[in-house]
Amino acid sequence: MDQTTYFIDRKKKLEEEIKRVEKKLSSMPEETLVYHKQIKNDKTYVTFFKQSFINGERIRTLLPKKKNMREAKLLAQKMYLSRALNDKKNELKCIDFYLKHRKNENYSDMFRTESPYRELLVVQNSIANEWEYAPYEKSTDHPEHLIHPAPKGEMVRSKSEADIAQSLFSHNIPYRYEEIHDIYGSRIATDFTILNPRTNEIILWEHFGRCDDPGYQSTVDYKMYRYIRAGYLPGRTMIITYEDSKHPFVFLDAEEIVQKYFL
Repeated sequence: MDQTTYFIDRKKKLEEEIKRVEKKLSSMPEETLVYHKQIKNDKTYVTFFKQSFINGERIRTLLPKKKNMREAKLLAQKMYLSRALNDKKNELKCIDFYLKHRKNENYSDMFRTESPYRELLVVQNSIANEWEYAPYEKSTDHPEHLIHPAPKGEMVRSKSEADIAQSLFSHNIPYRYEEIHDIYGSRIATDFTILNPRTNEIILWEHFGRCDDPGYQSTVDYKMYRYIRAGYLPGRTMIITYEDSKHPFVFLDAEEIVQKYFL
């Protein structure tokens, strides 16, 4: 997923969120909440008022805390939702402007292996180049699940993995997809095996993408137990990322991690 696709998805989610907030606000009181703050004897006292306008005249009604706290809470929630609505509408306006004027330039194509420009652009690191394209043992499990195109011409198993591959490729970071490693006595196909261009050290990156699937937890436990027993420490010598249906992993997440660990 590139940034334009991300913002198209974000625009759709914002439009749905705006409808939900507007619906909630439509059932709330017309009045607004204001407060007065007073300091006495080094203590701060806050008094809440319900405010409305009648024929252009401002009317304020005191809301005693003990008797009217429920009404004050409702008006505070209304204020919160109103501000959230304004923020979401502003973000949507900015995204509309971006999508209207953004023109994608596929400059990363110049790094593809078949591009005549690649050898002129790639930093000449013979160790990295030889390592990335040398033959390696790759997983052959369930080839029918390889349905998402990645930038080096290979197919990967999920959109999130395609985003990771795209981010690595765009920054000219050498990687291997689903290379099989002997991890604590088990043959494990790691999602991404990466040669850190800064240190020439190998970093493994596993992405667990179905964390809300109860049947998937055994896969996570199986792999993580062996990685840790083999000495791979998440956040140090290994990268672990997660997602579920409510918390999707997007291209900007991949970019943030690549920037942190490799650039």
